[in-house]
Amino acid sequence: MLEEIYQAFLENIPWPTWITRIDSTVLFINKHYEEMYDKKANDMVGKRYKDALSTDIAEQYYQDLMRCVESGKVYKTGQLIKGRYLECTLFPIPNKDKKVVAVAGVVFDISEHKEREKEIRSRKDILRTIIDALPETIFYKDKKSHFLGYNKAFESYYNQRGIYEIEGKTDLEIYQDEQVAREFIESDQRVITDKVPQKYEHTIIQEDGGLLIEENTKVPVLDEKGEVWGIVGLSRDITDKKIFEEKLKYISETDTLTGLYNRYSFEEKIKYYHRKEYLPLGMIMGDVNGLKLVNDTLGHLEGDELLKDIAKVLNQTCANKGHIFRWGGDEFFILIPNCSEALCEKMIEEILRACNANEKKFINLSIALGEVVKYDLEEDIYDYIRKVEEKVYRKKLLETKSMKSSMLTTLRKSLEEKNMEINEHATRVVQHALAVGRAMQLKDEDLDELALSAELHDIGKITMPEELLLKADRLVNEEFEVLKMHAEKGYRIINASGELISVAKNVLTHHERWDGKGYPLGLKEKEIPLMARIINVVDAYDVMTKRRIYKEIMSPEQACEELKRCAATQFDPEIVKIFIDDLKSREQVMPLNNGEHIGS
Repeated sequence: MLEEIYQAFLENIPWPTWITRIDSTVLFINKHYEEMYDKKANDMVGKRYKDALSTDIAEQYYQDLMRCVESGKVYKTGQLIKGRYLECTLFPIPNKDKKVVAVAGVVFDISEHKEREKEIRSRKDILRTIIDALPETIFYKDKKSHFLGYNKAFESYYNQRGIYEIEGKTDLEIYQDEQVAREFIESDQRVITDKVPQKYEHTIIQEDGGLLIEENTKVPVLDEKGEVWGIVGLSRDITDKKIFEEKLKYISETDTLTGLYNRYSFEEKIKYYHRKEYLPLGMIMGDVNGLKLVNDTLGHLEGDELLKDIAKVLNQTCANKGHIFRWGGDEFFILIPNCSEALCEKMIEEILRACNANEKKFINLSIALGEVVKYDLEEDIYDYIRKVEEKVYRKKLLETKSMKSSMLTTLRKSLEEKNMEINEHATRVVQHALAVGRAMQLKDEDLDELALSAELHDIGKITMPEELLLKADRLVNEEFEVLKMHAEKGYRIINASGELISVAKNVLTHHERWDGKGYPLGLKEKEIPLMARIINVVDAYDVMTKRRIYKEIMSPEQACEELKRCAATQFDPEIVKIFIDDLKSREQVMPLNNGEHIGS
């Protein structure tokens, strides 16, 4: 009965099963073996491998049989049959004396298992390829900080430094800086102890002296019980990123023109200084005098230079005491922690002294300044900002008029330096113009306007190229068109003062013609301001008699005849008559016996 059960058990094992003697004689095969190998028990049982199977298969079976017998242990071998992965497990059958007398074999179909292994291996290969392709260095360590694996970038980093054996070692054994290596290991242990990822930055001084900034991330690796068995680390070169961030920070906090802190940075610093330890907090505000005047007369590039010069003065006098900001277009602000009113006043004196000592080509540096000191943390800082703005505004009103006057004086001097003849010409034009004005019985206030208009009628030439003003030959058309712009430039310069509008209009129109063919507006007859008509006549007379660069100078008589000829076309005929009569009365033009005139 028991033997039948054993027989039934072997027959119904759900895998191909067989038993052989140690001489390879087959004792038993079950039905699954018959199905798998397409062999019948009658063809196999009682026969040896070499008689029952093909030579190559019989030889392989016999070798596997002998390995199992000789080792006395389970032996496994695999084979691929009909597209299926089969694993054959051989195990020895000993007798009572523990002598192997037979060997049993069982075949398992492990195709699915093999496919899973293949898939897992493929995924690992892909993952490894990805990790090796990353520019970041990646590594993993055990609980004692020994390296267990790493990617190509990590390996290359150390290979370049002559270190090739890494696995199984710690940072102390491979990293050149012992102190830094200890810090690495300490960070490993914090991650292992806390079971929390860590991220930190590390700066390395390279061989060429340059800095390499790394961002290091370390993550604990947990088993199924939640215990840490090691860590995975990643190091990324963030040098370029940090440089870019610093540039962005600089741009966001810095005024690009002056290099000072900007308005955004001011708001940030205000929050920072809202602490008791910084009180009393001094505040100095400054408003540059003459910026609009410079922009309107000399152009915005010169205005930018003015702002940069003011910023330089503020840096030189205040940088070591507080923070300096470009508050707005022409406004600056200085925050001074732990300050007093006396210190603020001293700083203002130093700023003004430095401005006076600074030599500028067209304008002296000038800035209206005010100060306040905040003592109480509870008080609104913006109330103090309003107070200091009011102080600066009052100063501005007092200084603006003198600033504009100083600007015009400086411009006139600069024009003299360009061409001394222009200054002498302006003096003579003023004299002739006033003589005509008095002959016309103009009021004193009109005579003042006429004198100033005559004095400044060529002020626009300060913007002209010096070689154009001094050219000895006749100007070509393009050059003459440039020179004609001096009337408009002069208008802009004078109009920028805001208080000399009439003078500016006179300067703008002093080259208009009676017949409407002048420039720049094409006005005619009495559309042209009276002062401009007077200057037009006396300016032309002086040019003909004193300043003929590429023509012979005329005598006063010849010039008067030319004025008469051009009266009612270029010049106001009434003013021409008054001017010539005045010249006669001043004996600058005298009649000869033949009726002609000669110069005095």
